[in-house]
Amino acid sequence: MTSCWSLLPFGIVIMVLMISPYPANGLTCDETAGILNPCQDFLVGSGPPTPSASCCGAVKKLVSKLTSRQVRRDLCECMKQIILAFHIDVGKLQYIIPQYCKVTIPVPLDPNADCSKASLF
Repeated sequence: MTSCWSLLPFGIVIMVLMISPYPANGLTCDETAGILNPCQDFLVGSGPPTPSASCCGAVKKLVSKLTSRQVRRDLCECMKQIILAFHIDVGKLQYIIPQYCKVTIPVPLDPNADCSKASLF
């Protein structure tokens, strides 16, 4: 029963993100949340102290889809929503995942980022 209740908020957030006005040129916000699902327990603090191999694979998959400046800007906006909706530990997202998974995430991972002005290489 506990697992059912823990999935309910995730499902609600996915539904909210599905109507997000920030489609990332084929990578919508709900797809992003789905890709990052293996990282959820780690990022919200209810999982292991380090990201799992499946989480690292998910982050690398997401980064591989960031093929243009516009996609990165759209993803920046989406990540702001995901961070706030899931109460993600931003430090884990900004520092631990890139270091542990050996990946550079070219998007500001901050709920206060101004994605329109961010330097998105």
